[in-house]
Amino acid sequence: MVAAQKLSISNYGQAANNTRIEYFDEGGMMELRTNHMHKNIIDCSIMTNNSAVDEVQWYFSDLYENINLKNNGYKDILSWCVDILNESPSARLMLKEVSEKDWQVTLEDLNGGDYCIDVEQKLLILDNNSLEPEALSRSDYFKNITFITMVKALRDIWQEKRHGGFDELYSPEYILLMERARAADLDVVSIMVAWELRSYEYSEIWRHIIGSEIGDMAMAFSGYLERDPSSQFNGQALSHSFKQWFRCLSRINSCDRDILEYMDDLLASSDITNPFGVKRPSKMNIEILSCLPDKTAYLQGFGAEILSDPAYSSLDNEINQTHLFHIMYDLEAVIINNVPFRDKELARKIFPTD
Repeated sequence: MVAAQKLSISNYGQAANNTRIEYFDEGGMMELRTNHMHKNIIDCSIMTNNSAVDEVQWYFSDLYENINLKNNGYKDILSWCVDILNESPSARLMLKEVSEKDWQVTLEDLNGGDYCIDVEQKLLILDNNSLEPEALSRSDYFKNITFITMVKALRDIWQEKRHGGFDELYSPEYILLMERARAADLDVVSIMVAWELRSYEYSEIWRHIIGSEIGDMAMAFSGYLERDPSSQFNGQALSHSFKQWFRCLSRINSCDRDILEYMDDLLASSDITNPFGVKRPSKMNIEILSCLPDKTAYLQGFGAEILSDPAYSSLDNEINQTHLFHIMYDLEAVIINNVPFRDKELARKIFPTD
C-alpha cells in the first residue's frame, strides 16, 4: 500500500511522440496538488516485532559506505543494495531523493508483507523474510528479493510524494483502476532497473526477475527490445511491459483484494458516510503515473486507451466483485444502531435522534 524514485538521466522513459510531461516545482519534483492527503498507511509499529526499531534503522545517506557482507548485519545487506542501485541511472535519482529527504530504512519481519512505508516518519521497512542477518546475507535468492523490493518501495515513495492516495479524489471503481496502474508501474520500474544493471555486470538480478512472478513482464519488455531496439529510448518497451501486467488475473485479483480491504478499513474508520471522492480520472491522470525522474512518461498517449479498454478496468473475480458491491451499498446506506437504511427520513422516524 504505498511510494519513491531516482537520479542520472535514463532514456528509457522517452515518450513516443518525443514530448515531455514536466515537473512543476523549483526542485524538479512533480507536484500535482499542494494540499493533498497521503494515502492512509498501516501503522508500521504494529507490523514490527517488539525490538527497539529505532535502534536498527539507518538513514539512506549512511549506507553509502564500504560493504562487507561477511559482517552478516542488516546494515551491510542494505548497503549492498544501495551500492548496486547506484549503478542504475534510473535508481540513482530515487536514492538521491530519499537520502536528501532524510528517509530511513530497516529490515523487519512483516509476516508476509513485502514492505511498509510510514510517510510521516519517513521510514521504509523491508520484509526480512523471517531470516536473521546471517542467513539473509548467505542467500543470493533472498538478497535479490530484498533488492527488488527496495526498488519497488523507492518507486512507491516517489509516487506517494507526488500523488498521495487516490481515495479522496476518485470513486471506488476508479480507485481500483488507479491502484492497478500504480502497482503495475512499480513492477515496470523494477524491470527497467534490473535491465539497466544487466549492462553493469549484475546479470544475476535480471535472471532473478526472469524467474520471478513478473517474469512474463520482463520477457515482454526484453522481447519488444529485440524486435525494436529503438523502443529502449521511446518508452514503448516499458508500456508493453505495463500492458502485460494486466494479462495476469492473479496479479489483478490480488491487487484488487488489497485495495478493497483498504477501502473497507477507511469506510469503517470514517465519520462521514462517503469518505471517497467522486471524480473519474482523466487520461492525463493515468499517463502522469508513468512519469520517470528524467521527466518523461512511458504511458504518454495511452491514457485514453487504458480508460476505455475493459482489459484494464473490468472486475471479473466474483469475490472482489461482491466486495465492491457491498462497499458501494454501504456508501448509500444510512446505518443507525447497526440497521442499514436506504432512506434517511425513514431512518430518522424509526430511530429519532432527539
